[in-house]
Amino acid sequence: MTFNEYLYTDSQEIEVIFNYYLGYLSELSNANFSAEKQLQLKGASDKFLNSIEKFSYFETSKREDYQELLNKLFEELNDYKQLDRKPFVLKIIPFVNSKKKQMFKVQDAFYELYSATMSLVNDSIQKEYLYDSLELGDFYIPSKSNKSEITELINEAMELINEDSSITDMSKKALVNHLEKAIRDLNFERTNWTRFFGKLKEVSVLLAALASLAGNANTLYDAITKLEKAAIVVRKTSINISYNILNEVFHVQNMQNIGLLKNTILKVEDKTLPIDLLGEGITE
Repeated sequence: MTFNEYLYTDSQEIEVIFNYYLGYLSELSNANFSAEKQLQLKGASDKFLNSIEKFSYFETSKREDYQELLNKLFEELNDYKQLDRKPFVLKIIPFVNSKKKQMFKVQDAFYELYSATMSLVNDSIQKEYLYDSLELGDFYIPSKSNKSEITELINEAMELINEDSSITDMSKKALVNHLEKAIRDLNFERTNWTRFFGKLKEVSVLLAALASLAGNANTLYDAITKLEKAAIVVRKTSINISYNILNEVFHVQNMQNIGLLKNTILKVEDKTLPIDLLGEGITE
């Protein structure tokens, strides 16, 4: 990954950002704080801090403390540069030429910053914000869901919202932006399904309220139906049924129970939805 690719990485891809930033800091030190690497420090650290702030609760005091360590490193690096700019005559005078001593100060400031970085990374991971998804063995595997079909349904919902004449453009933009964020969440390699479902539900609740107040807003109700179908597709394509798996999650006594479960456990769609989304892809 290049530095520019890092800067444009979605802030919620925190594992990618953490790994790159830690690698960058190591390269900065190994390169003896070269001018090129120093130029990237401000942008790299801002991206790191903003990612933590957007992904989880980030105390203002912790950001300020980290910023102070950055400023200290910048100051020590600047002092080191000033020594390099001294006339040659002054550099050869032992008590004036403190270049080596100044490099020790730079390294000390760097180690403080690196230690604080590791602390922030560990705190973020331990807060369980990372991919906080519900798991039930191999019975529920949302990573196997049909993301293309889900995305298509959400896009159709956004089109319906934009076509509606009962709400303002400002309202449409807010709703569509939230659904676009849901699609971005969905397309991450490791989707945070808790956050994804939350966005769909939040928009559905707002659409229901808007539609009921507008009175005649059929397109908004149709948009809700599309979002409900998207959630159903996740459930339909995430449930994995086999004899061994069912024995892990149910008190199944014999093979006859599996046939019964096939006909009951996946009946989760709203009866108002006209299409059957649940009868495919189940194997023993």
